[in-house]
Amino acid sequence: MKLCMYFSKKPYRVFLEFGGCDQSDVLIKKSKARFLKPAFTVVRDRSSKCFLLFIRGAISVKERLTAATGTDIPFHHVVAKGGRVSNLVLGYAHCGMATSARWIADQATPCLSKAAEQFPDYRIMIIGHSMGASIAALLTCILRENDRLSSSTCIAFGPAACMTWDLAESCKDFTTTIVNRNDVVPSLGRVSTAKLRTEVMVSSWVHELREQIQQTRFLGFVNRSVSFMRSHVPFVSDPRSKIVDVDTLQPHTYTSEAGIKPSKDIHCDVKKRPSLVCWSCVSAQKQAIDPAQHTQDMTNQTDADDKTEKSDTEAAAQMLLSVSLGELSLQASAGEDTNRENNKSPLIGTGEGQAMKFLESLTGKQQELSSSGPSEDPLQLYPPGRVLHMVALPAAEQNTSEQGGQEEVVTLYETPRHLYSKIRLGRAMVGEHYMPKYIKTMELLIEKLSEEDIIGDQLGLL
Repeated sequence: MKLCMYFSKKPYRVFLEFGGCDQSDVLIKKSKARFLKPAFTVVRDRSSKCFLLFIRGAISVKERLTAATGTDIPFHHVVAKGGRVSNLVLGYAHCGMATSARWIADQATPCLSKAAEQFPDYRIMIIGHSMGASIAALLTCILRENDRLSSSTCIAFGPAACMTWDLAESCKDFTTTIVNRNDVVPSLGRVSTAKLRTEVMVSSWVHELREQIQQTRFLGFVNRSVSFMRSHVPFVSDPRSKIVDVDTLQPHTYTSEAGIKPSKDIHCDVKKRPSLVCWSCVSAQKQAIDPAQHTQDMTNQTDADDKTEKSDTEAAAQMLLSVSLGELSLQASAGEDTNRENNKSPLIGTGEGQAMKFLESLTGKQQELSSSGPSEDPLQLYPPGRVLHMVALPAAEQNTSEQGGQEEVVTLYETPRHLYSKIRLGRAMVGEHYMPKYIKTMELLIEKLSEEDIIGDQLGLL
């Protein structure tokens, strides 16, 4: 991992010095990256007897454009055992990464084949980080189809999702993927990004949809209540009877004797307040009222009702409810009332039920657990090979003093592939993808494993 970081970040001379190599160990060098042609190098490591092929990740603009070329293209892998083809795996791979892997294969195959003949006891190991790790995994599949390079293996640090399920499973024997903590890149793909986008959009307006359905239910209740009132109160059922003739307000016992005609002001007040007219009619039938006193009481009552109307208007505005007779589609005839009962609002009843079912289906899909098999989408991409995930767990209280105050313990798990079909958001999901974070976590893991080996040896001696 440190060699991979030095090749990506340091001058090439510093990279060779750190790896204990010289210019004679360099088989091929392509330090300048271009579009769909990433930087890579092949060196000979005498200490491990390996030919190491390093591929740089997406650092320059052209390399990032390669990573952004995310169209899925057909890709195949020929599995050979004992010099014979045992299986042909078909699938899809990331376009930019697969194209880059084929370009590197064309460039590196001649020199690797020649070096393998010259040093038959040397192995070929392909190493990369991020986009370089995905390209390394695809390149390994290509090189293994060559009989001379069939021993090629790959170590991928934080690779992006680059191949479909069957291809990723076929690489388990020769590709090892290392994932650091909450690194999001191994789950990052076109399909998983689209899933995340859908979940974010649904979560943003599902609450509004639920409120809209509840408001529709309330409006339906108001509609039914008004229909009930129309069937029992005469002036509501007939809109033409809202403005009652003023003459009907005067009792017959005194209109004929006094001969008083209602004024225009009283007529305007009556038109403004139809409810006042109704209750005046009711009271007029019960008792005789003095005309002058009746006119003054109506005027005072109208002023009081105007104040009440203002307060009622403010309260209605606060409740955000604006229901008018036109919105409720009130009709005058009784025959249309029957049709209204038979033909309910489309948002009430069937439409509302469909909306609720749709809402439940959306929220239900968010709560579904991932299955242990491949995703239903055939173009869902996954990290390649065998996946080993470094996880930091809180240290036990009894072991905190023994580990020198260390707050966490790093452990290594082989994780199922389906866990990487969905993007899981976290605070450090981007920062933990960088190579220094990988190195720090691996150092903690190596230290822990070394302590366990020492304790195991001590127990063996006892």
